[in-house]
Amino acid sequence: MDLIHRESHFNFIKIHLLSHFSDHICQVGNIPRYSTEFGELAYKDQIKDTWQQSNKNDAARQIVHSYSRQDGIRMRLLNLEALQRHGADLSADVLQHLESPTSAITGPVVRRRILKGRQDDVSTVLDFGNVLGVSLESICRELSQYSRHNLPPERQLPADHAILESLLVELLTQLKKQVVAFLESDVYDIHRAGCTDTLDFRNPGSRNDWVLVQASSEEMDGALRGRLLAKLVALFKIWDYTCKNAVRRVAALRMLSAVNSGFPSDIYGLVTVQMREDAREFTIVDVGTFHGLAHLIPEGERFWLVTRRLDMRKFNEVY
Repeated sequence: MDLIHRESHFNFIKIHLLSHFSDHICQVGNIPRYSTEFGELAYKDQIKDTWQQSNKNDAARQIVHSYSRQDGIRMRLLNLEALQRHGADLSADVLQHLESPTSAITGPVVRRRILKGRQDDVSTVLDFGNVLGVSLESICRELSQYSRHNLPPERQLPADHAILESLLVELLTQLKKQVVAFLESDVYDIHRAGCTDTLDFRNPGSRNDWVLVQASSEEMDGALRGRLLAKLVALFKIWDYTCKNAVRRVAALRMLSAVNSGFPSDIYGLVTVQMREDAREFTIVDVGTFHGLAHLIPEGERFWLVTRRLDMRKFNEVY
């Protein structure tokens, strides 16, 4: 009982840090980097998983040895890959090992995306424009631009608007995408991005979700690493002009642009995005560029703050 009384206190580091938060916020702003999630991830990978692999006999020593070996192997592979990129003279067996799929440090397996919620009143590009209330000229212009930038020359859509408006189209209302769960490598969360445009979604009104898409290389857009925020306008399939059995799964998005080159602001410590200045109603992209749903907080009429995403992995990559 004396031991319980001696140890029943709140004098530990997590509680002590709370006493410094108010001063820190007043001096330097938001504190998104003060998080225990990285420590929780390390605890799972370095301690729990390795303990399960041990024989439970002197487990601490086995955990340290196992993690040290894994870390040494990873560092060796990274060094060899760096030497290979710089043209170093490596032996044939090393090159063969680097090219084998088991030697690379790979990420989780990318799962396929599923489009759902077919609307029966749309069968051509002309119907597509009528349902969305978008001019046929705008749709054809964006389809042509998407075709030039994303499709090989032999598979590009026709430039003639009369042919474009008769192409077969299937309009959908939901994209289901599997996103790797935070603190996991083989567990997935399901993100359901919906867009009903003017149609009611479960009575309260229309639904057009915010999504995060890969728009450029990871060296661009600061902390966003080439990802941009966008409002989902439409999801649709368009049949390949050159091959009737092939379809392109695409989305119409109203893109936002990053403020301050995509770096967090000094006031909030969060990335700020705004409506684009150009007059384009939407941009067409492949659904394969989607990273998942996004969560934005309005800041005025044309600005939003990029806050915690629904999967914590992406939030920690940005912040």
